[in-house]
Amino acid sequence: MNPYFEIKNRTLIYDVLDNAEYGTLALSVSNMPYVVPVNFVRIDNAIFFHGALKNKKMRMLEQNPNASFSVVKNYALIDSDFSSTEGLACPATQFFKSVTIEGLTSAIESRVEKAKVFEALMEKLQPKGGYIPFSSQKYNAAIKTTAVVKLEMDKLTCKFKFGQHLSKERFDMIVSNLLKRGTPIDMETVKLMKALKRVQCPHTQ
Repeated sequence: MNPYFEIKNRTLIYDVLDNAEYGTLALSVSNMPYVVPVNFVRIDNAIFFHGALKNKKMRMLEQNPNASFSVVKNYALIDSDFSSTEGLACPATQFFKSVTIEGLTSAIESRVEKAKVFEALMEKLQPKGGYIPFSSQKYNAAIKTTAVVKLEMDKLTCKFKFGQHLSKERFDMIVSNLLKRGTPIDMETVKLMKALKRVQCPHTQ
C-alpha cells in the first residue's frame, strides 16, 4: 500500500467501521470465492454479523472459517480535468476511506452473547430505540434459530485516499474544482483533503 494512504490509528479505523451500515464478506471453499454484503457491528476488536443457521455463507464457514471483510466509504468523484489539462482520462479517480479485515470466524452459541450482539447491532442501526430489549423471552425462538458469527481482526488494514501524494499544484487544482462544483460530498472531501495533507505521510499513531 502507498504509505501516503495507509492509516494505522485505531480510532480512525474504528470510526469507519462504526459508521458503516454494511460491509462485504468474502469466503472461499474449494477455490470457489463467494462475496456477500452483510450488516455488522464492531464490539471491541472483532466484528459480528448474523444470518440463517443453514444459509450459504454459514455452510461455507463450516468448511472454511477464514474470511475477509471490507468496508468502503466513498467521497467525491474526481473528474479527469480536475487535476490535469492534458485531456487524458487517466487522472480520473475517486477519494475514499476503506478498511479490510482478515481473520478467523467462530459461531456464537450462548443466548446471552447472541443477545449482546443483537443489542449492539440495533443500537448502531436504530439508535432511537423503540424496541423490546433482547433479554426478553419474546426473542427466544428467533435467537435460537439465528446464527451469530464473530470475525477476529487478525489482520487489519486501512486506506484513506484524499490526494495526499499529489503535488501542491495538482492538489490545489482539485480543491478549487471541488469547491466550484460545490456538492455536499465535495465540501466534505475538501475538508478531509486539507486535514490529511497537513498530517503528511505516513499517518500513524
